[in-house]
Amino acid sequence: MVKQTIVLWDKPRKTAEIGNVKKYVEKNKEMLTKISPRRNWLIWISKKKKKSKDIKIGGIGKGPTPKRIETGKLNPGVKVAVPKTAPKGEIKQVKKNLTDYGKKAEAGEAKNVSKKAVAKDYTIVSDNCFGVAYMKARGEPYDSPFFSMYIYSPDYITLLENFDEYMKLKPKAQDPEGKSKYKRVLAKYPVLLLEGSKGPVEIHFAHEKQGSKEAIRKWTSRTARMNMDKKQLFVKMDDRDKFTIELGKRFLALKQFPNRILFASQKYKEVFKGLPNVIITDYKNQGPIGTTLEKKFPIN
Repeated sequence: MVKQTIVLWDKPRKTAEIGNVKKYVEKNKEMLTKISPRRNWLIWISKKKKKSKDIKIGGIGKGPTPKRIETGKLNPGVKVAVPKTAPKGEIKQVKKNLTDYGKKAEAGEAKNVSKKAVAKDYTIVSDNCFGVAYMKARGEPYDSPFFSMYIYSPDYITLLENFDEYMKLKPKAQDPEGKSKYKRVLAKYPVLLLEGSKGPVEIHFAHEKQGSKEAIRKWTSRTARMNMDKKQLFVKMDDRDKFTIELGKRFLALKQFPNRILFASQKYKEVFKGLPNVIITDYKNQGPIGTTLEKKFPIN
């Protein structure tokens, strides 16, 4: 849980940081007078003393002021910058080792994310690189293996419908490396297999020039850190990579994942418009790669 830090401003420009919003609000209830309508301010309070001075509590960063206090939580308008370096405990991606797909994904990454979202401490489950900026902003070793990879939609649904089984499996390298049932030629990156009871699921490590051994290490170590509480999983699917209407409906039926979101383009508007857990994008036939989609539709 990330605590909100707020800053007090008074007229002489003296400042003080407060780390625990909940305790502060409970202690100073009588001082709270109104919510400021201005941008970049979170709360206005007024000291009821003889030499009264208005004191403003302002958020660090820009964004619209929330209309109510959410004690103990971060405000939705406040953002945190995504660090350029890898979190402690993670191997830094080297640009020269990125594939063309990896370079495109990196270029599309968001520069900041919602502090409110970071406070929710989601574990990301995604069919591609959506959530990369979110994971980086948390500043911790990645606790999800769904990073620097993508999964074709039919395999992704198989994995989600049998999540507990498949996430316990140790991935195996394809032989020869890069072999895939979805490609006519060998991929220029490792393709791993999760061989479960409902058939093999392919994981395409398309971002980096690396061998299967390194891809297996990343998947295994990140899965070991994963919070498997389904209420803490943010599960995302989009309409790329062999997506069909049937697969989209099966995804929406996965009620064991309360925080699931399907991103569908205009092509599928008539089918999915107005349904819960669906965002209709303004893309015509299919959405962009995951990092670009996250930049346009950030986790909140």
